[in-house]
Amino acid sequence: MPRLIKNKRTSILFMTDFLYGFVAIAIIARLVSLAISKRNEARLRAAGATEYDVATTRILTIAHVGFYVACMIESEFRAAPISTMTYAGIAIWTVSIIMLAGVIATLRDLWTVKLFISPNHEIRTSILYKICKHPNYFLNIAPELIGFGLALQAWGTLIVGLPVYAAILWRRIRAEEAAMKATFPAY
Repeated sequence: MPRLIKNKRTSILFMTDFLYGFVAIAIIARLVSLAISKRNEARLRAAGATEYDVATTRILTIAHVGFYVACMIESEFRAAPISTMTYAGIAIWTVSIIMLAGVIATLRDLWTVKLFISPNHEIRTSILYKICKHPNYFLNIAPELIGFGLALQAWGTLIVGLPVYAAILWRRIRAEEAAMKATFPAY
């Protein structure tokens, strides 16, 4: 049975390939979700939906891409060996993507990365929304970023990037709450 890791040099190469594979899967997952968002956005606009908080959406987009890029750069320079933390991060990231799939399945055509209120918008009351008022943010985005950073052992990005992202996300949540309350008085 051949050994995958023969010495320190091949160990580093294996680690790099393994993490590059994870990063590729993470980027593909986000591109797929973006394609779903774009499709739903076109349908919502055609149905007369109103977009809210455009500026925060732009800032969140930059922050999300920036977080991923910062983690990748930090990981490349650190070249930390694969450890239990790497696997824990991948597990957390995987669960977050499963939660994203659940959110998309629940909201269906209403889900986008942008903040839209459709004329035929309905408040969802699935199990995800009973667990958490904002599952896309707290069950997907937050654990996604934490898992990605842990998997790449990007400690600096986690320490600096998460609080910055959280502040932007808090702004988005407040805007979403205001839009929902203005549309649905019982919200």
